[in-house]
Amino acid sequence: MFYTYRDFNAADEYFSGPGQMEWQDIEAMLDELVPRFQPSRQARKIDSPIFDPKGTNLALNEAAKRRGWSKITVPIALRPFGTDWDAGKNGVLAEWQFSNYPFLGNNVIRTEVVYLQQPPLDGIRRVDALLVVAKSGVFPSSNSSLYFEQAAAQLDLVVTQLDVFDIPIRLVGLGISPNTSRIDAEWTTYADRTSRTPTAIEPCQMEISWTARSTMYGAQCAKVRRV
Repeated sequence: MFYTYRDFNAADEYFSGPGQMEWQDIEAMLDELVPRFQPSRQARKIDSPIFDPKGTNLALNEAAKRRGWSKITVPIALRPFGTDWDAGKNGVLAEWQFSNYPFLGNNVIRTEVVYLQQPPLDGIRRVDALLVVAKSGVFPSSNSSLYFEQAAAQLDLVVTQLDVFDIPIRLVGLGISPNTSRIDAEWTTYADRTSRTPTAIEPCQMEISWTARSTMYGAQCAKVRRV
């Protein structure tokens, strides 16, 4: 999987120092990750290929577990902001953020709190950094879901300009290598729009053509066709 990343609050220093081994785990997970698509069920997109957030989330969970990462429960006092982090190991909490864009704020707020207060958390020694994985705007996807470029703009505002948060954050964006015309991928089908259990997973190839789009979601968008 092609990817890029942005660092906030000196995350580059952390992941090249104390968090180097954890970043190596994440790099290995991303290198083995296959782009996953599913048929859209949204109006005006019916059956067209879109990014598969559920399948990608599951693949990352399984890859993280094989490398000793575990799901981390959110303290009871912070449950208004969710029940768990997708993965954690040593000083790093990780979120695979492919859902609606407001949830990025939830993830950053609750992680900032535990970073400042350091409450005991099962499965992790302390909290030193947050790692967020999102999809790039090059992927066709469901309406209102978070894009890497949008997440970077939000963090630029609240972290870089307004200095609201202190925790080191590495934001990773999954994408498609520029100028690529065809990629190996996996095609997932589900029983219905809300189902999380695939009815079929098939290896496939996707033909890529490129168009310009709004800079909020990246300069380019990939039009994807299954071949």
